[in-house]
Amino acid sequence: QIDQWERRSIELIQQKAQDCRENLVKSSQTYVNNIEKKFNDLCEQIKQIHAENEFNEINLNDLRNQLNEITEELNNSSNISIKQESQSFINEISIISSK
Repeated sequence: QIDQWERRSIELIQQKAQDCRENLVKSSQTYVNNIEKKFNDLCEQIKQIHAENEFNEINLNDLRNQLNEITEELNNSSNISIKQESQSFINEISIISSK
C-alpha cells in the first residue's frame, strides 16, 4: 500500500510538472507570435510606403513610434514566475500501530 501511494504521488508530481511546462511553452509562444506579428505588420507598412514613394516626416515618425513600441515590448518581456502552493495536492500517509 505504501508503494502504491508512492507511485501515485510520483505520477501526480510528474503530471503537474508536465502541465506547467506546457503552459510555459504556450505562454512564451503566444508572446513571441504577438511580437512577430507586430513586426511583420510594421515591415508591410514600410514596403507599402516605399512602393508608393510616400516617405514623409509624418509616416517616418509613425513608423519610428511603432518600432519603439515593439522594441519596448520586447525589452520588457513578460515576467514568468513559479508560485508554490502551501497546500499539498498529494495526500499524506502515516502509520498507525495499535497494541
